[in-house]
Amino acid sequence: MLAGVVKLGNPTNVGFSGAAVRSRLSAMADRERARSRCRERLETLAAAGLGADEARQEAIVELRRVVGFERWCWPLTDPDSALSMSGIGEVDFWPSIARLVALEHGGDVTSKPSLLAGPRASVALSEATRGDLAVSRRWRECLHPYGIGDELMTACRDRHGCWGTVELVRDSDDIRFDEDDQRLLHDLSPALGTLLRRGLVRGWPPRSEQTPPPPPGTLILDAELRPKSWTPPFREWLAELPPSGPDPNALPPAVYEIGARALAPPGGPASLPDRVRIRAPSGRWSVIEGAPLEGTDPWQVAITVRAATTDEVFDILCRVHDLTRRERELVTLTLGGLATEQLARALYISPHTVKDHFKAIFAKTGIRSRHELISHLTGCDNIPASS
Repeated sequence: MLAGVVKLGNPTNVGFSGAAVRSRLSAMADRERARSRCRERLETLAAAGLGADEARQEAIVELRRVVGFERWCWPLTDPDSALSMSGIGEVDFWPSIARLVALEHGGDVTSKPSLLAGPRASVALSEATRGDLAVSRRWRECLHPYGIGDELMTACRDRHGCWGTVELVRDSDDIRFDEDDQRLLHDLSPALGTLLRRGLVRGWPPRSEQTPPPPPGTLILDAELRPKSWTPPFREWLAELPPSGPDPNALPPAVYEIGARALAPPGGPASLPDRVRIRAPSGRWSVIEGAPLEGTDPWQVAITVRAATTDEVFDILCRVHDLTRRERELVTLTLGGLATEQLARALYISPHTVKDHFKAIFAKTGIRSRHELISHLTGCDNIPASS
């Protein structure tokens, strides 16, 4: 950065005094040092053993020091689909949230699918619209009425998937996010993804005693993503899922996100699953998925909520705990009831190596027995993690 400034030549030729140039360079250096410290603190935070909610609150404090913003929203997402599992934030546009999240997944200039498909993990609305925010339907319909100006959206993704999207918002009379802001959040994306992934299990309360899950429930949305009809079990599932904002009866944002994807024309920027796995406060795992309807009124979407399968829970928890391919193979065979000697023969390794693998798995999950491990990784119980 300094070399680029020196190449400008004699400062007097561009209308700056030597003192002004030195002051500007000093401010730039101070800013870069502050951002370097922010990176270090967030990487430390990712290893601090915090739950996802507390980790996000702490990360927002660090980001606010070096970036600056008024409002923010930070949903956790399914690592496969980037659909919302739950979220926290400081926002006042809840009345527009259904339309907002629908447009985020339905093809706006800064849609989440396009962000995940692109090479950059962070994008400012002002850059995506080339300075004309009104190009964005999300801004015109959902953000501008609340006095919002620019927005910086970042996918928090590590090698296991996208675990959340943090959205930082400045007021309409504030300066817009610049290239340095976008570069900083892009560079922080892996650390933020790891912070969320490690915080997921730590933030879950102990599993409570449960009755059998309700049967699958179905909701029908029209072309404007308005609820038209539903089955009684859908209401039962809705009561189980995490709250979505100040209205306890509001639909989960994932319902609108899935509806928008289902109605979007084919050939979009990213082919992502229309499915999200959500863990209820009770500890039960559910899956919300959707598909467009065919028939006389095709512009409708059927949203289904059901109990998650063992394989669906196993997949996401193996990612959460950073299990290697061989460790996943070992646990999969253990689910089939194989003992140490049988595991060794099946994997062509020694019994001693099998035990070493289990030691590594126990260290990552904070679990101390194979029985508890199987129970946890299949969604039958919740064991606090220490990895």
